[in-house]
Amino acid sequence: MIRFISSLLIFALIPSGKLTAAPGYDQGRAELEWVMERLIKWLPGVWDSFPQVWFERNVRIPSNEEEHEHWHRTFTRIDAPQIGEVVFYGQININGREGAILGGSQVLYHAVIDEKLGAVNIFGQGPENPENFENLHERPDLWGQVQFREREALNCDWLWRRDGNQIFGVLQGNTPDKQSYGPGTCSFISKRTDAEFRADAEWVLTPEQLWVYDNNWSGGMLFLGRYDKTHIRLYKAKPYDCRIKSSKEEIHTAHDRGFKTQIVDKENNKLTMMLLRAEYPSSDGFGREDRLRIIITDPTTNEIIQIAETEALADHITLNHVSLTVHCQKTKVFKRMSLK
Repeated sequence: MIRFISSLLIFALIPSGKLTAAPGYDQGRAELEWVMERLIKWLPGVWDSFPQVWFERNVRIPSNEEEHEHWHRTFTRIDAPQIGEVVFYGQININGREGAILGGSQVLYHAVIDEKLGAVNIFGQGPENPENFENLHERPDLWGQVQFREREALNCDWLWRRDGNQIFGVLQGNTPDKQSYGPGTCSFISKRTDAEFRADAEWVLTPEQLWVYDNNWSGGMLFLGRYDKTHIRLYKAKPYDCRIKSSKEEIHTAHDRGFKTQIVDKENNKLTMMLLRAEYPSSDGFGREDRLRIIITDPTTNEIIQIAETEALADHITLNHVSLTVHCQKTKVFKRMSLK
């Protein structure tokens, strides 16, 4: 069973076209190889949904439900021939990179080209003994040991196809009786609960954004996902080192998609520093544009004290305040994640 975490806010257009799981695709071998190449190139990396959360807190929530969860999501292609040739590992950390791993979010993904289905099919399932494989993306010594939890129990295909310059994947039952809710859905009787399990899921992937929608029901009750059927919107993150000078000097390993840390200025005031690349009002007053900011706030009132802003993909950014200086410089690698 493929398990994902559902969410998202649609506050911008999904790139290129209406997405549908309806039959009728005509994607031959060359097209499917293009899809596989993009999966291998685009999916691995560090993704964070905080820019979406920031938008909801500061602009609007276009839904009757609460703001979307803050997920920090990591994907890596791993060398695991015991599973297959193209294998990815992914996990979600709650509320940022140093947060706890979300239960059930550790997943192995085996991708294969299926010309009969006209798609790249990804088989996804959690690892056996997941507690032994936390942060597996950073532990290549364990890649040859990890296994699917119960591969013979997979009930859903996850079919990826091309749509213009993006790729998208939808779930579908791997036999006709598991497609009773139509194309793009998967349903079956769970051996664990004896109740009907039903999933409706769609992912949309570009080089810089990953939109994830996944609703799961058991016995007719939604237990994972959102009633508004919106996506969680994740953004590819880049690593930075932030040097903070006040009464002392310290360096923080950061990233540009919502890294936060507590700092103290020369007057011993406790402040919050955030590095955030997100969509802000355009300088010409029309629409929004991606920019990089350092934001200093008062943690007790959330009042903004000072902002520094520059181009979205700038190599560095500096904020000068009367009682402190923050300089963030882009780096090549992310700091290793700590085991909880």
